Amino acid sequence: MALTWVWLHRNKAPEQRFVMSNLDLGGVYLARVGKGRWRIEAFFKTIKGRFGLERFAQHSKQGVFRWWCLCTLAFLLCHVQDLETSVTRPKVWPDWGVLARTIRFSFVPEVRRQALFIELAALDAFQHAQTHLKI
Repeated sequence: MALTWVWLHRNKAPEQRFVMSNLDLGGVYLARVGKGRWRIEAFFKTIKGRFGLERFAQHSKQGVFRWWCLCTLAFLLCHVQDLETSVTRPKVWPDWGVLARTIRFSFVPEVRRQALFIELAALDAFQHAQTHLKI
């Protein structure tokens, strides 16, 4: 186990941070690698939060693979939509929720419409049952 340190210059006063690694790579190199890691973490946070990866079927390898494929497809569709409509500055993260909603409404509006009709029918049935109970 190697222990090294690096100076972070993001505030007014530099901060000393200690880094442990199983390879003796040096603090500057590990800091550079660590910065790239946060991009990967942001990607996984996005697909977990916006595309439902936190709910994948962990019971089987096939279930994990299916959810991974679906989440990757959803991410790619949203990324393509962002490339088509992007007028923002570079290095600004898009609102993935808005992009996912745009994709859902443009590709499968009939599915969403049917889901809303089913929910409205259930609400109507509930309200009808409530009015008969009050009488």
